[in-house]
Amino acid sequence: MENDTLPSPLAGVSTSADTVGDGDVSSSPIRPSKSNGGKPKARSTVTPRTFTRFFTPRSAFTRGGKIGASRQALKEITASAANRNSSLRDRPLGQDSISIFEDAENSSVPARKKRKIQEPLSPVVTLAGSSPLKRVSGPAFNIMQEDYSEDDSQLTDDHLEEENPWQGKVDHQPTEIQSPRPIVRSKQRGAVDGLLSRELGLDAPIRHCLPLCHGQDPQYETANFYTTPKDNHPCVNLNDASLHALPFCIASCNNESLVAVGDEEGGIRLLETAKTGNPGFHKPHLTFRPQVNAILDLAFSPDDLLLATASGDQTSQIVDMPTQHTIHTMTGHTGTLKQVMFQPGTSNVIATSSRDGSVRIWDLRCKGSDTPVHTLHVSLDGDTSRVSSMNMTYTRCVDAIIGAHSSGGSFAPSLSKATASNVMNDLPSNSEPRSRRGDVSVTAMSFLSPGREHLLLTASEADATVKLWDLRATYSHRRSTQPIPLSSTRQPQHHTRYRHFGITSMALSGDSARLYTLCRDSTVYAYSTAHLILGHAPELSSTPPEGFQKSRFRHTTEKEGLGPIYGFRHPQFHATSFYVRLAVRPAKDDRSELLAVGSSDMAAVVFPTDERYMQRSPSQTRLEPTAPFSPLTPPPSTSRPSLPRASSSRHINDSIPIYNHGTPLVRGHKDEVTAVNWAHGGELVTVSDDFTARCWREDGDTARGLRMGGEGEGRRWKCGWADGSEGLDDE
Repeated sequence: MENDTLPSPLAGVSTSADTVGDGDVSSSPIRPSKSNGGKPKARSTVTPRTFTRFFTPRSAFTRGGKIGASRQALKEITASAANRNSSLRDRPLGQDSISIFEDAENSSVPARKKRKIQEPLSPVVTLAGSSPLKRVSGPAFNIMQEDYSEDDSQLTDDHLEEENPWQGKVDHQPTEIQSPRPIVRSKQRGAVDGLLSRELGLDAPIRHCLPLCHGQDPQYETANFYTTPKDNHPCVNLNDASLHALPFCIASCNNESLVAVGDEEGGIRLLETAKTGNPGFHKPHLTFRPQVNAILDLAFSPDDLLLATASGDQTSQIVDMPTQHTIHTMTGHTGTLKQVMFQPGTSNVIATSSRDGSVRIWDLRCKGSDTPVHTLHVSLDGDTSRVSSMNMTYTRCVDAIIGAHSSGGSFAPSLSKATASNVMNDLPSNSEPRSRRGDVSVTAMSFLSPGREHLLLTASEADATVKLWDLRATYSHRRSTQPIPLSSTRQPQHHTRYRHFGITSMALSGDSARLYTLCRDSTVYAYSTAHLILGHAPELSSTPPEGFQKSRFRHTTEKEGLGPIYGFRHPQFHATSFYVRLAVRPAKDDRSELLAVGSSDMAAVVFPTDERYMQRSPSQTRLEPTAPFSPLTPPPSTSRPSLPRASSSRHINDSIPIYNHGTPLVRGHKDEVTAVNWAHGGELVTVSDDFTARCWREDGDTARGLRMGGEGEGRRWKCGWADGSEGLDDE
């Protein structure tokens, strides 16, 4: 009967027998269930509820109970996790915190009466060498208190007694935490402040307008130009250095730092634009005279071996640059040539435009006529130096667009009175042949980028319309048949509402995504080349349209193209003559793309073309937040000052965004700046009616020194610089 005194292994286990039978469960075996016929009850299956209850710690239940020594030791070993308790971290430094672990216990276990345990003097709890089953009691560190040094053994008992917060002898006062000094916005509005504010995120609310930093201010790209006396070249007559020669045009080499300048006497001079070049820009590198009349335009071939001229004697010549001899002559125009251009990617196909209203295409590979040509010039002063005899080839014209911008067969009756009066500056005089008295001068043209070089853009003196031509088509040589272009762009709305203005020059951007045209209303208009034809436009693709290979086709209908999407203006930019030109510098290396235009105000103006600067100025109407600005979506109309003409003072409403963030280049010239061009190295070359050519270089420190240095000690003598807005040089 000794087994009756031994404890049962099932003691403390609750079973179903407790509910149906009597007696001491801890000392009696399980009684069979009556409902099962006296058989023992089978073990219950494992259910999700029982599985979760089995593996859930008892401390997670709401009932009270004593925490075992093993669990307490495990909690003390993992005491570092208590530092994440936000309730402890937010307490002030002087507050008495007995133990982080006791606070954690109180949060999960109901409070109960505890036995008082004498606290050790040292607050350090060391678990090394103790059994994990042995409960180690003692206060823990407060993470907001200062750390103790490693050499704690040298602390005296008095020091421990004084520093021990659990002895209650010293009343510690809460220590205030010194918050860092807040970063406030600087009152200075220079470039450095703008950059610092942007890096620290101290941007103002949207309702305020802060000045742009150097990453957003467009003038930081255009305000670095300057010119010195060594960059000034006086244009003189090649035969008599005592006489001046008026420069008309500039052409830059595609692979070298040389530029060619043509003058009214038919002379050409090559100038070195490199800063370290020899000789410098002020002395000509090479001079020769291929024409006896004014040279109005020049163009280098892609390999720089050929130079094409457009002259006032109605001819164009091809000069072999290694020998400076004329090897081809192109004749057939009945008016002064306005422009000449090589087709991209080839040195054989050339396009010329003229005041006779025609555009002619020439191919140097076609067989011409070899005839000795005798050029005789009789001078009143007995100068016979121009008499020459040479052998050259008359190049054959392979296609011609006669009356490219004429409306119908006769020009005068077809245009309005305002348009007819606008183009009188470039109309033929009474002394010229009657056959071209109704022509509209083609003043500008441009090929599209390689891959679409068969497409040609043209503009005229009559209006701001840009026409697109497919050179794969055949255009009639007869004047009775009006040629039909692929498309014609829309004009600005205020042109059709008030009066028309012609275009003097055009150029493509570096990626050929934008076309820039210089209009006589003193505005540079930007067009999207992808929208020169609205709707389905297989002609814009590099592959020919269907059926083109079978026979050369003719266009029967003219499509419509999108008008300008935005424009550039500046108070010091005015185009009062057709001699004012524009030029685009493509983005290359670390140089950004820039647009330069001449001006009648004695200063060229440089505009950045990056469209991240296309933000509306404060004077323009703000767009609604729900309608973000898109270059292809014209914003609401805004007013601008009247156009520079004496015959009208009414204000024009622009239907497209107009930007005025250009930078004028001042003090370089004393008369109208006509032609501009960019050298291969990124320098800007300008010519003026003051008989000089200037080379503008980029250096921020030099340009800033000229702007701020003053006139003392002759620092600005014969110098020019980019004139930025007020506060540009403030730091």
